[in-house]
Amino acid sequence: MDEEELAQSLRTLEFYKVQLQTFDQQYEYLAATISEHNRAIETMKAYKELEEGSETLVPIGASSFLPARVFESKRAMVGIGADIVVDTKIDDAISKLQERIKEIEDAMKTIGLKYQEMATKAAELSAKIQELYNQE
Repeated sequence: MDEEELAQSLRTLEFYKVQLQTFDQQYEYLAATISEHNRAIETMKAYKELEEGSETLVPIGASSFLPARVFESKRAMVGIGADIVVDTKIDDAISKLQERIKEIEDAMKTIGLKYQEMATKAAELSAKIQELYNQE
């Protein structure tokens, strides 16, 4: 391997490392999104059981809550994309969130496979570079 080939291999290896970091970030983001969806589902399930007129605390994030009085415990407002929110039955909202979780889990599996492929390529290239470098 001449100097130019070595330099190209090192650039490729660096590219692989950047890609692996990107996959890690995407995976972490999707995992956080699943957690957010699960919290929403649990909140909706608890809210659905409340009697109309009762008082409750509504979680708003960052370990913070707002006091609220229940006036419609069987409906929820759910985002459907493009900053559009629709009024729907809580059970339908929960089903939609569960569907989204499955889609996110599928995306995580795909990212995991791509990560493994890239990690294998990076390890093989790294070993090749190390071997050729040691021969010189």
